[in-house]
Amino acid sequence: MLGGALSSACNLVGLPGADTDGGSTDTDPGGTTAEPGPTTGELPTTGGAPTTGPNDPSGGTPTDCDFAGAVQPIFTGSCSCHAGGQPAAGLSLAEGESFAALVGVESSSAPGVLLVAAGDPDSSFLIEKILPGPSVGQQMPIGGSLSTEQVATITGWIAAGAPEAGVFACAPGQNGGDVGEVEIDVDGPLQVQVGETLPVMALVSDPNGEPIEATLTWKSSAELTLYVDGQGVLLGVSPGAVELTASAGGVTSAAVAVEVVDHDPPAATFTQVRAITDQRCATAGCHVDGVEPGDLRFDREPDRLWEELVEDEAEQVDMPRVDADAPTNSYLMHKLVLTTPAVGGRMPFGGPPIAAAEAQVILRWILSGAQFN
Repeated sequence: MLGGALSSACNLVGLPGADTDGGSTDTDPGGTTAEPGPTTGELPTTGGAPTTGPNDPSGGTPTDCDFAGAVQPIFTGSCSCHAGGQPAAGLSLAEGESFAALVGVESSSAPGVLLVAAGDPDSSFLIEKILPGPSVGQQMPIGGSLSTEQVATITGWIAAGAPEAGVFACAPGQNGGDVGEVEIDVDGPLQVQVGETLPVMALVSDPNGEPIEATLTWKSSAELTLYVDGQGVLLGVSPGAVELTASAGGVTSAAVAVEVVDHDPPAATFTQVRAITDQRCATAGCHVDGVEPGDLRFDREPDRLWEELVEDEAEQVDMPRVDADAPTNSYLMHKLVLTTPAVGGRMPFGGPPIAAAEAQVILRWILSGAQFN
Protein backbone atom coordinates (compact mmCIF):
# COMPACT_ATOMS: atom_id res chain seq x y z
CA MET A 1 0.00 0.00 0.00
CA LEU A 2 2.86 2.37 0.63
CA GLY A 3 6.43 2.29 1.57
CA GLY A 4 9.96 3.17 0.94
CA ALA A 5 9.41 4.19 -2.60
CA LEU A 6 5.72 3.68 -1.96
CA SER A 7 4.96 1.70 -5.05
CA SER A 8 1.57 0.09 -5.02
CA ALA A 9 -0.56 -2.54 -6.45
CA CYS A 10 0.85 -2.38 -9.90
CA ASN A 11 3.27 0.35 -8.90
CA LEU A 12 1.96 3.14 -6.69
CA VAL A 13 4.61 5.47 -8.06
CA GLY A 14 5.40 3.57 -11.21
CA LEU A 15 8.38 1.55 -10.01
CA PRO A 16 9.27 -1.05 -12.61
CA GLY A 17 9.15 -4.67 -11.63
CA ALA A 18 7.18 -4.23 -8.44
CA ASP A 19 5.08 -7.21 -9.46
CA THR A 20 4.83 -9.83 -12.16
CA ASP A 21 2.24 -11.76 -14.06
CA GLY A 22 -1.25 -11.69 -12.68
CA GLY A 23 -1.16 -8.39 -10.79
CA SER A 24 -4.36 -6.41 -10.93
CA THR A 25 -6.06 -3.40 -9.43
CA ASP A 26 -9.21 -3.77 -7.40
CA THR A 27 -11.68 -1.14 -8.45
CA ASP A 28 -14.73 -3.05 -7.25
CA PRO A 29 -14.44 -3.85 -3.52
CA GLY A 30 -17.80 -5.57 -3.65
CA GLY A 31 -16.38 -8.34 -5.78
CA THR A 32 -19.03 -8.31 -8.48
CA THR A 33 -18.50 -9.33 -12.08
CA ALA A 34 -19.71 -7.85 -15.33
CA GLU A 35 -21.81 -10.90 -16.05
CA PRO A 36 -23.04 -13.72 -13.82
CA GLY A 37 -20.66 -16.57 -13.16
CA PRO A 38 -21.54 -20.21 -12.68
CA THR A 39 -23.77 -21.02 -9.78
CA THR A 40 -22.67 -22.98 -6.78
CA GLY A 41 -23.12 -26.72 -6.51
CA GLU A 42 -25.80 -28.68 -4.74
CA LEU A 43 -24.02 -28.95 -1.40
CA PRO A 44 -25.99 -27.42 1.46
CA THR A 45 -24.83 -24.12 2.87
CA THR A 46 -24.66 -23.07 6.48
CA GLY A 47 -27.36 -20.45 6.15
CA GLY A 48 -27.79 -17.00 4.66
CA ALA A 49 -25.23 -14.46 3.58
CA PRO A 50 -21.94 -14.64 5.50
CA THR A 51 -21.63 -12.16 8.31
CA THR A 52 -19.19 -11.12 10.98
CA GLY A 53 -21.83 -10.76 13.64
CA PRO A 54 -24.94 -8.71 14.41
CA ASN A 55 -25.20 -5.07 13.48
CA ASP A 56 -24.52 -2.49 16.16
CA PRO A 57 -27.93 -1.06 17.09
CA SER A 58 -26.32 1.88 18.87
CA GLY A 59 -25.10 3.30 15.58
CA GLY A 60 -21.50 2.87 16.61
CA THR A 61 -20.71 4.39 20.00
CA PRO A 62 -16.91 4.73 20.11
CA THR A 63 -15.28 2.33 22.55
CA ASP A 64 -11.88 0.70 22.69
CA CYS A 65 -10.09 -0.68 19.64
CA ASP A 66 -6.56 -1.98 19.23
CA PHE A 67 -4.01 -2.35 16.45
CA ALA A 68 -4.45 -6.11 15.98
CA GLY A 69 -8.23 -6.01 15.85
CA ALA A 70 -8.92 -2.72 14.06
CA VAL A 71 -5.88 -1.49 12.08
CA GLN A 72 -4.18 -4.67 10.90
CA PRO A 73 -7.35 -6.04 9.24
CA ILE A 74 -7.42 -2.91 7.06
CA PHE A 75 -3.88 -3.61 5.87
CA THR A 76 -4.64 -7.30 5.39
CA GLY A 77 -7.79 -6.66 3.39
CA SER A 78 -6.73 -3.64 1.34
CA CYS A 79 -2.95 -3.71 0.97
CA SER A 80 -2.12 -7.07 -0.58
CA CYS A 81 0.60 -5.49 -2.71
CA HIS A 82 2.56 -5.04 0.52
CA ALA A 83 2.54 -8.70 1.49
CA GLY A 84 4.07 -11.91 0.27
CA GLY A 85 7.63 -12.84 -0.50
CA GLN A 86 8.39 -9.61 -2.39
CA PRO A 87 6.21 -6.83 -0.96
CA ALA A 88 6.01 -3.66 -3.01
CA ALA A 89 8.86 -1.23 -2.28
CA GLY A 90 10.14 -3.67 0.33
CA LEU A 91 7.40 -2.62 2.77
CA SER A 92 5.50 -5.48 4.36
CA LEU A 93 2.13 -4.70 5.90
CA ALA A 94 1.53 -8.35 6.68
CA GLU A 95 0.38 -9.39 10.13
CA GLY A 96 3.31 -9.43 12.54
CA GLU A 97 5.44 -7.16 10.33
CA SER A 98 3.44 -4.00 9.63
CA PHE A 99 3.89 -2.24 12.98
CA ALA A 100 7.69 -2.36 12.89
CA ALA A 101 7.68 -1.36 9.21
CA LEU A 102 5.61 1.78 9.81
CA VAL A 103 6.03 3.37 13.24
CA GLY A 104 8.99 5.69 13.42
CA VAL A 105 10.24 4.61 9.99
CA GLU A 106 11.26 7.31 7.49
CA SER A 107 9.76 7.24 4.01
CA SER A 108 12.40 6.97 1.29
CA SER A 109 10.16 8.79 -1.17
CA ALA A 110 9.53 11.69 1.23
CA PRO A 111 12.88 12.15 3.03
CA GLY A 112 12.54 13.41 6.56
CA VAL A 113 8.90 12.35 6.84
CA LEU A 114 7.93 9.34 8.95
CA LEU A 115 5.47 6.81 7.61
CA VAL A 116 3.81 6.88 11.02
CA ALA A 117 4.72 9.63 13.47
CA ALA A 118 3.23 8.40 16.73
CA GLY A 119 0.78 10.96 18.11
CA ASP A 120 0.84 13.14 14.98
CA PRO A 121 -1.38 11.98 12.11
CA ASP A 122 -0.82 15.24 10.19
CA SER A 123 2.92 14.50 10.02
CA SER A 124 2.47 10.83 9.07
CA PHE A 125 3.05 9.99 5.41
CA LEU A 126 0.68 7.03 5.74
CA ILE A 127 -2.24 9.41 6.29
CA GLU A 128 -1.20 11.55 3.33
CA LYS A 129 -1.10 8.48 1.08
CA ILE A 130 -4.58 7.22 1.99
CA LEU A 131 -6.13 10.64 1.31
CA PRO A 132 -6.71 12.21 -2.13
CA GLY A 133 -3.85 14.11 -3.80
CA PRO A 134 -0.71 12.94 -1.96
CA SER A 135 2.47 14.91 -2.68
CA VAL A 136 4.19 11.78 -3.99
CA GLY A 137 2.62 9.13 -6.19
CA GLN A 138 -1.05 8.19 -6.13
CA GLN A 139 -3.65 7.77 -3.44
CA MET A 140 -3.70 4.32 -1.92
CA PRO A 141 -5.01 1.74 -2.46
CA ILE A 142 -4.37 2.27 -6.15
CA GLY A 143 -7.57 2.29 -8.17
CA GLY A 144 -9.75 2.80 -5.11
CA SER A 145 -9.81 4.25 -1.62
CA LEU A 146 -10.32 3.28 1.98
CA SER A 147 -13.67 4.01 3.54
CA THR A 148 -14.16 7.06 5.75
CA GLU A 149 -14.36 4.74 8.74
CA GLN A 150 -11.10 3.00 7.84
CA VAL A 151 -9.27 6.31 7.45
CA ALA A 152 -10.69 7.45 10.80
CA THR A 153 -9.53 4.22 12.43
CA ILE A 154 -5.95 4.60 11.22
CA THR A 155 -5.96 8.31 12.11
CA GLY A 156 -7.29 7.58 15.60
CA TRP A 157 -4.65 4.91 16.15
CA ILE A 158 -1.83 7.29 15.21
CA ALA A 159 -3.33 10.16 17.25
CA ALA A 160 -3.40 7.87 20.30
CA GLY A 161 0.35 7.33 19.97
CA ALA A 162 0.24 4.40 17.52
CA PRO A 163 0.20 1.75 20.28
CA GLU A 164 1.15 -1.77 19.31
CA ALA A 165 -0.77 -3.44 22.14
CA GLY A 166 -2.68 -0.66 23.88
CA VAL A 167 -6.19 0.51 23.03
CA PHE A 168 -7.54 3.66 21.42
CA ALA A 169 -11.00 5.10 20.76
CA CYS A 170 -12.76 3.36 17.89
CA ALA A 171 -13.97 5.35 14.91
CA PRO A 172 -17.70 6.12 14.83
CA GLY A 173 -19.60 3.20 13.38
CA GLN A 174 -17.02 0.68 14.53
CA ASN A 175 -17.80 -1.62 17.41
CA GLY A 176 -14.96 -1.88 19.86
CA GLY A 177 -14.26 -4.06 22.83
CA ASP A 178 -12.04 -7.06 23.28
CA VAL A 179 -12.76 -10.20 21.34
CA GLY A 180 -13.30 -13.13 23.63
CA GLU A 181 -14.07 -15.93 21.15
CA VAL A 182 -14.38 -16.57 17.44
CA GLU A 183 -16.40 -19.61 16.40
CA ILE A 184 -17.03 -20.88 12.89
CA ASP A 185 -20.75 -21.55 12.79
CA VAL A 186 -20.86 -25.07 11.34
CA ASP A 187 -21.57 -28.53 12.68
CA GLY A 188 -18.91 -31.15 12.06
CA PRO A 189 -16.49 -31.50 9.17
CA LEU A 190 -17.34 -29.81 5.88
CA GLN A 191 -17.16 -31.20 2.38
CA VAL A 192 -16.72 -29.02 -0.70
CA GLN A 193 -16.56 -30.21 -4.30
CA VAL A 194 -13.89 -29.03 -6.71
CA GLY A 195 -15.23 -26.06 -8.65
CA GLU A 196 -18.10 -25.41 -6.22
CA THR A 197 -18.54 -22.78 -3.52
CA LEU A 198 -19.89 -22.94 0.01
CA PRO A 199 -20.52 -19.91 2.29
CA VAL A 200 -19.78 -20.21 5.99
CA MET A 201 -20.23 -17.84 8.91
CA ALA A 202 -18.31 -17.10 12.05
CA LEU A 203 -19.66 -15.70 15.31
CA VAL A 204 -17.61 -13.24 17.34
CA SER A 205 -18.26 -12.58 21.02
CA ASP A 206 -16.67 -10.48 23.74
CA PRO A 207 -15.16 -11.96 26.94
CA ASN A 208 -18.64 -11.97 28.50
CA GLY A 209 -20.05 -14.06 25.69
CA GLU A 210 -22.01 -11.18 24.15
CA PRO A 211 -22.02 -11.07 20.32
CA ILE A 212 -20.04 -8.22 18.79
CA GLU A 213 -19.25 -7.05 15.28
CA ALA A 214 -15.63 -7.43 14.20
CA THR A 215 -13.59 -7.71 11.03
CA LEU A 216 -12.81 -11.33 10.26
CA THR A 217 -9.74 -12.76 8.58
CA TRP A 218 -10.25 -16.21 7.06
CA LYS A 219 -7.45 -18.70 6.50
CA SER A 220 -7.16 -21.99 4.64
CA SER A 221 -4.22 -24.21 5.56
CA ALA A 222 -3.81 -25.22 1.90
CA GLU A 223 -4.96 -22.46 -0.44
CA LEU A 224 -4.38 -24.42 -3.66
CA THR A 225 -6.80 -27.01 -2.28
CA LEU A 226 -9.39 -24.72 -0.68
CA TYR A 227 -9.69 -20.99 -1.33
CA VAL A 228 -11.64 -18.78 1.07
CA ASP A 229 -12.46 -15.19 0.24
CA GLY A 230 -12.85 -12.23 2.58
CA GLN A 231 -16.54 -12.99 3.16
CA GLY A 232 -16.00 -16.59 4.24
CA VAL A 233 -17.07 -18.20 0.96
CA LEU A 234 -15.15 -21.40 0.24
CA LEU A 235 -14.10 -22.62 -3.20
CA GLY A 236 -12.84 -26.14 -3.82
CA VAL A 237 -9.71 -25.89 -5.99
CA SER A 238 -8.24 -29.41 -5.87
CA PRO A 239 -8.89 -32.60 -3.89
CA GLY A 240 -7.44 -32.77 -0.40
CA ALA A 241 -7.91 -32.15 3.32
CA VAL A 242 -7.71 -28.63 4.75
CA GLU A 243 -8.16 -26.82 8.05
CA LEU A 244 -10.22 -23.63 8.02
CA THR A 245 -9.92 -20.91 10.68
CA ALA A 246 -11.28 -17.41 11.24
CA SER A 247 -9.69 -14.75 13.40
CA ALA A 248 -10.60 -11.33 14.78
CA GLY A 249 -8.91 -9.04 17.27
CA GLY A 250 -6.00 -11.40 17.69
CA VAL A 251 -8.27 -14.35 18.55
CA THR A 252 -8.40 -17.37 16.24
CA SER A 253 -11.21 -19.89 16.07
CA ALA A 254 -10.84 -23.61 16.49
CA ALA A 255 -9.96 -25.21 13.16
CA VAL A 256 -12.73 -26.80 11.14
CA ALA A 257 -11.81 -29.77 8.94
CA VAL A 258 -12.75 -29.38 5.29
CA GLU A 259 -12.47 -32.11 2.67
CA VAL A 260 -12.35 -31.04 -0.97
CA VAL A 261 -13.56 -33.89 -3.13
CA ASP A 262 -13.03 -34.53 -6.82
CA HIS A 263 -15.82 -33.27 -9.05
CA ASP A 264 -16.43 -32.34 -12.68
CA PRO A 265 -18.10 -28.92 -12.47
CA PRO A 266 -19.87 -27.15 -15.32
CA ALA A 267 -17.53 -25.49 -17.80
CA ALA A 268 -16.97 -21.74 -17.91
CA THR A 269 -16.08 -19.84 -21.06
CA PHE A 270 -13.26 -17.47 -21.90
CA THR A 271 -15.93 -14.82 -22.49
CA GLN A 272 -16.95 -15.15 -18.83
CA VAL A 273 -13.31 -14.97 -17.77
CA ARG A 274 -12.77 -11.80 -19.79
CA ALA A 275 -15.78 -10.17 -18.12
CA ILE A 276 -13.87 -10.50 -14.86
CA THR A 277 -10.39 -9.57 -16.14
CA ASP A 278 -11.78 -6.56 -18.02
CA GLN A 279 -13.13 -5.23 -14.74
CA ARG A 280 -10.42 -6.33 -12.33
CA CYS A 281 -7.19 -6.36 -14.35
CA ALA A 282 -7.52 -4.14 -17.44
CA THR A 283 -7.72 -0.98 -15.37
CA ALA A 284 -5.73 2.25 -15.41
CA GLY A 285 -2.26 1.75 -13.99
CA CYS A 286 -2.35 -2.02 -14.05
CA HIS A 287 -1.83 -4.58 -16.86
CA VAL A 288 -2.79 -2.21 -19.66
CA ASP A 289 -0.88 -0.58 -22.51
CA GLY A 290 2.13 1.20 -21.03
CA VAL A 291 1.85 -0.57 -17.68
CA GLU A 292 2.51 -4.25 -18.24
CA PRO A 293 3.72 -6.09 -15.13
CA GLY A 294 5.22 -9.39 -16.22
CA ASP A 295 4.69 -8.34 -19.86
CA LEU A 296 1.02 -9.24 -19.47
CA ARG A 297 -1.74 -6.98 -20.78
CA PHE A 298 -5.42 -7.64 -20.14
CA ASP A 299 -6.63 -4.93 -22.52
CA ARG A 300 -5.66 -6.84 -25.67
CA GLU A 301 -8.05 -8.29 -28.22
CA PRO A 302 -9.59 -11.56 -26.96
CA ASP A 303 -7.50 -13.86 -29.20
CA ARG A 304 -4.23 -12.15 -28.24
CA LEU A 305 -5.09 -12.19 -24.53
CA TRP A 306 -5.92 -15.90 -24.74
CA GLU A 307 -2.52 -16.55 -26.37
CA GLU A 308 -0.72 -14.59 -23.66
CA LEU A 309 -2.47 -16.56 -20.94
CA VAL A 310 -2.50 -20.06 -22.39
CA GLU A 311 0.46 -20.22 -24.76
CA ASP A 312 3.05 -18.01 -22.99
CA GLU A 313 5.05 -18.88 -19.88
CA ALA A 314 5.06 -16.57 -16.88
CA GLU A 315 7.94 -14.09 -16.90
CA GLN A 316 9.52 -14.62 -13.47
CA VAL A 317 8.52 -18.13 -12.47
CA ASP A 318 9.01 -21.45 -14.22
CA MET A 319 5.31 -22.08 -14.70
CA PRO A 320 2.69 -21.55 -17.40
CA ARG A 321 0.33 -18.68 -16.84
CA VAL A 322 -2.52 -21.07 -17.55
CA ASP A 323 -2.01 -24.84 -17.77
CA ALA A 324 -5.15 -26.26 -19.38
CA ASP A 325 -6.88 -28.79 -17.09
CA ALA A 326 -4.35 -28.09 -14.30
CA PRO A 327 -5.29 -25.08 -12.16
CA THR A 328 -2.73 -25.84 -9.44
CA ASN A 329 0.01 -25.59 -12.08
CA SER A 330 -1.37 -22.31 -13.44
CA TYR A 331 0.37 -19.17 -12.25
CA LEU A 332 -2.85 -17.21 -12.74
CA MET A 333 -4.52 -19.32 -10.04
CA HIS A 334 -1.47 -18.97 -7.78
CA LYS A 335 -1.76 -15.19 -8.01
CA LEU A 336 -5.47 -15.33 -7.24
CA VAL A 337 -5.62 -17.72 -4.29
CA LEU A 338 -2.22 -17.73 -2.58
CA THR A 339 -1.70 -15.22 0.20
CA THR A 340 2.03 -15.37 -0.57
CA PRO A 341 2.68 -16.30 -4.20
CA ALA A 342 6.23 -16.96 -5.39
CA VAL A 343 6.64 -13.42 -6.72
CA GLY A 344 4.82 -10.26 -5.65
CA GLY A 345 1.51 -10.23 -3.83
CA ARG A 346 -1.90 -11.75 -4.31
CA MET A 347 -4.15 -10.12 -6.88
CA PRO A 348 -6.25 -8.05 -7.28
CA PHE A 349 -3.80 -5.60 -5.71
CA GLY A 350 -4.97 -2.74 -3.57
CA GLY A 351 -8.17 -4.45 -2.49
CA PRO A 352 -9.65 -7.47 -0.76
CA PRO A 353 -9.07 -10.98 -2.09
CA ILE A 354 -11.02 -11.86 -5.22
CA ALA A 355 -14.53 -13.09 -4.54
CA ALA A 356 -14.86 -16.87 -4.56
CA ALA A 357 -17.56 -16.60 -7.24
CA GLU A 358 -15.09 -14.84 -9.55
CA ALA A 359 -12.26 -17.26 -8.84
CA GLN A 360 -14.76 -20.06 -9.51
CA VAL A 361 -15.30 -18.84 -13.09
CA ILE A 362 -11.57 -18.81 -13.83
CA LEU A 363 -11.07 -22.18 -12.14
CA ARG A 364 -13.90 -23.80 -14.12
CA TRP A 365 -12.52 -22.37 -17.37
CA ILE A 366 -9.10 -23.90 -16.68
CA LEU A 367 -10.61 -27.21 -15.56
CA SER A 368 -12.58 -27.41 -18.80
CA GLY A 369 -9.49 -27.05 -20.93
CA ALA A 370 -8.99 -23.25 -21.05
CA GLN A 371 -10.70 -23.05 -24.42
CA PHE A 372 -10.96 -19.94 -26.58
CA ASN A 373 -14.73 -19.62 -26.44
